[in-house]
Amino acid sequence: MLNKHAIWFPGQGSQRVGMGKALSARHAVVKATLEEANEALGMRLDSLMYEGPLTELTRTENAQPAILALGMAMYRLYSREWGYLPAMAAGHSLGEITALTCAGAITYPDALRLVRCRGELMQGAAAAGLGAMAAVNGPSPDHVAKVCLEISAGCADGSHIVVVSNINSERQTVISGHQEAVHEASERLSVHGATVIPLQVSAPFHSPLMAPAAERFAEVLSRVSFGKLDFPVVSSLTGLPYGNTAEIAGMLSRGLTDPVNWPAVLAFQMSIGIATAVELGPGNVLKRLARSDGLRVFAVDDKEDGAYLIAASQQSDAYSIELMNRCLAIATCLRNRNWNAVEYEQGVVVPYRSLQLLVERLRETGEPVAETHVRQAVAMLNSVFRTKGTPAEEREQRLASLQVEFGLNGLPGVSTADRPYSGSLL
Repeated sequence: MLNKHAIWFPGQGSQRVGMGKALSARHAVVKATLEEANEALGMRLDSLMYEGPLTELTRTENAQPAILALGMAMYRLYSREWGYLPAMAAGHSLGEITALTCAGAITYPDALRLVRCRGELMQGAAAAGLGAMAAVNGPSPDHVAKVCLEISAGCADGSHIVVVSNINSERQTVISGHQEAVHEASERLSVHGATVIPLQVSAPFHSPLMAPAAERFAEVLSRVSFGKLDFPVVSSLTGLPYGNTAEIAGMLSRGLTDPVNWPAVLAFQMSIGIATAVELGPGNVLKRLARSDGLRVFAVDDKEDGAYLIAASQQSDAYSIELMNRCLAIATCLRNRNWNAVEYEQGVVVPYRSLQLLVERLRETGEPVAETHVRQAVAMLNSVFRTKGTPAEEREQRLASLQVEFGLNGLPGVSTADRPYSGSLL
């Protein structure tokens, strides 16, 4: 089973024709979840997801519920059939609403209707056709922000605005605003070596130009009842977890005008010792963004990653990282009866440190604890038993307690002579 990890949900732009089709054919829970979306929205959302056309699927009011629906379907598969439980969740822009829904703060039907309305409001904000967005690759977010500020400050009436709308990584920033201002910023950044790619979007998302849509969305959110979170959800605006449900409506309405700060989410996750994540939704865009952040990410929509997650979920839960930590704790508390420094170094210090490094690696990578890992832990204990001169009866009691505590029928690496006795434990 995958160790302590986060779950991530992508935002708009990750949609594609065919999304969820193969997964729905293989898993009843996915099919049922998408059918719930059809009923809640009064349309065949699943058919649009499977068959397109792309132009219709890409419309903001269709793309947003489609991405949320597949995220929820994958979450139900991940939690109900694979048996995983996240330590935290986060989502990129729209994905934050998916994360809150999976955590229980918003009901699934309410979330579907909410993001469809969100999409309609955002689409409506583009009616004047004045806005644009562009991805800037290369310069730091601070440098991009400085250029945007200089350009926007040159127009006092606010008719020439460009801002940072998404900080995706230290090397990728998205800018948004009036078409002419975005074009000017793009040219200025390109001259200094940036690679700038205009985005095919219908509105200048995450910019002050979305303020009218944000106000109307706040009214819609005021009519939604938010429930208690089943696990922490980290805001993509602040990089901090929601403190309570009273914050949700305000944060989600701000999400239309304020920038996404994805590196802040990753920094918080790493600060609490979570170095593994599972991406739930179409594609693997968030996995690709995390490549240089020291994180190990599995995307359910990736065939290889999906197969790994299934295989890991089917492994016995008996072998846990806590079992290995218990072995380290036992080795530490054993009384030492051997004062030969060389023997102690080779029989205690070296194997103990080796197991300690293995545990650290398993925590960082999220790799499941396998029998070979437990064998190394037991071998370390036996080495410490011998070197410290632990009496045979105490050794047997220690191993027996370990076996009972973790519900094991036996300990790999324990020979017949060393096997714990079957009598009562004190």
